[in-house]
Amino acid sequence: MAAVVALLAMSGAVFVWPYAKNPGPVIPPFLPVFATWVTLTEGLTALLLWTQFAVSGRLLFAALSGAYAFTSAIAAIQLLVFPGVFSPTGLLGAGPQTAVWIWVFWHGGFPALITASLFTRTVPSTASRLARGRAVALACVALALSLCALATAGQAHLPPFVAASGSYAQLSSSPAGIVVEAICLAALGLHVSTTRLRSLMDLWLAVALLGTLIDVTLTLSAGARYSVGWYAARAASMISSSAVLGMLIYETTGLYRRLSETHKRLVETSARDGLTGVFNRAYFDDRFPRDFSFASDSDQPLCVLLIDVDHFKQYNDTFGHLAGDDCLRRVARTLSTTLRRQSDYLARYGGEEFVVVLPACKATAGLGVAQSLRSAIETLGIPSASSNGAPVTVSIGLACSLPTSPDSAPALLNLADAALYRAKARPQPGGRCGRS
Repeated sequence: MAAVVALLAMSGAVFVWPYAKNPGPVIPPFLPVFATWVTLTEGLTALLLWTQFAVSGRLLFAALSGAYAFTSAIAAIQLLVFPGVFSPTGLLGAGPQTAVWIWVFWHGGFPALITASLFTRTVPSTASRLARGRAVALACVALALSLCALATAGQAHLPPFVAASGSYAQLSSSPAGIVVEAICLAALGLHVSTTRLRSLMDLWLAVALLGTLIDVTLTLSAGARYSVGWYAARAASMISSSAVLGMLIYETTGLYRRLSETHKRLVETSARDGLTGVFNRAYFDDRFPRDFSFASDSDQPLCVLLIDVDHFKQYNDTFGHLAGDDCLRRVARTLSTTLRRQSDYLARYGGEEFVVVLPACKATAGLGVAQSLRSAIETLGIPSASSNGAPVTVSIGLACSLPTSPDSAPALLNLADAALYRAKARPQPGGRCGRS
């Protein structure tokens, strides 16, 4: 994207270059819109960079924030002093040369400050980092205000560049114009050679410096306000002011997206049992009362199955705890995959016990689910500790709520628990299902 923006900006500059001096339409609202755009975008960029400094403590971000605050302040003041916007000669005691000299200070100061920030990249974070960063940022704003004061109160001491006709062609061949162009070119070259564009920040700062260089080049070649080159230069300046801001917004959006995904994964991880991967007891204790309340309020049945792995203590004693853990994992995986509806869920209730919740499920359908779960575990064929080589089985207790009873979620669990004990008491091979 940075390459596309840079290519479009350079292509536009090459296209406009032959027509730069051609007069364009005089659009009085254009300058206020342009200056407001630059003031806001540069100010927002300065704020976001300052936030990064406050988090990371790197003086680089404070220096960059100061550079963008410098431009935001100087662009706002140029709007006030520009002739014809708020008054024929501009506010704040401005003269005919004030606006063009503020432009010189602006377009020479911003790339110079970006270049100066290169020397802060290796400065380590210190305990006084906030005070140092604040001093750097405030110094940049103070520099902007001082230069604007020089362009207004001290305008008599500055060489004139603007003629009575509005032409500033004299600026193009003046030392000031040449110095500004040289600063922009040197800043771009030093930035690219020093940073090698290793990060997104470095890349989009290069785009911003390129936009500033195009702005200066077209402005100097245009020679007059409201010419084709003058308008194109303002467009390049808007690209320059928006480049880093767009990157920061993109990065911030991506950060929020990653944080949201990480939070979701953490929530899911905290709700899962570490051994079996199914929902844990805490998740069940939190969700089941809400499911019960919803079923009661909507007059829908709710089935709950308590599942116990038969003779699991004997299995552990015979094969060892590692084999027991593997057995529980396989049982949990089979129970989970046997459930068909998205609304049904499985949780580890404790030890070798599991619980299945079946919302909007009648007792007969719940019994069918219990039988399918029992059969699926038996079909696994996990060898049990019994001498006859029978597979591991489970016993299941089923309880179903109706609109009239039971009156609470714990009561329904107690019914399922009682049904489980009755099922385990039956001398029936291959696992058992009990119902309350």
